[in-house]
Amino acid sequence: MVTWKTDVDTLPLHTVLILSDQQENVAAWEPLFSQRNCIVLAERSVHNALQTTRLVGPSLILVDLQIPKQELALLVRDLRAISRAPILLLVAADTVEEVLEAYQAGADECLVKPINPAVVIVKAMAWLGHGQRSERAPIKAGINITV
Repeated sequence: MVTWKTDVDTLPLHTVLILSDQQENVAAWEPLFSQRNCIVLAERSVHNALQTTRLVGPSLILVDLQIPKQELALLVRDLRAISRAPILLLVAADTVEEVLEAYQAGADECLVKPINPAVVIVKAMAWLGHGQRSERAPIKAGINITV
């Protein structure tokens, strides 16, 4: 009998699309997501992010753009129209109304900047639904092949 097993923890579990015009933020988040077995895609333009979302179907979309709130709301609506993935917005909101507008546009969560990258990762992992894998019962995966 030959048994083949995989270690589930080594397989990429999710694809995260980061849409940011701030390269230093992407550089901070990318390794944090990668350490959690996520495939990370980064886009700097709205057009490319929409195209990547259509083609790849990311598990989570993280948006950190410094654009007018009307454009941001339109972006969120466009993303929501083509994807069911959670959309996390990092906003420099001055008022509660700005945050409420982002939620009304279709954002799943708004995080007000400045924010620690670790907090972004914790929130994202919660939306992805697998948080700390060590706290869960081990998943047994395997295929038994009898020869």
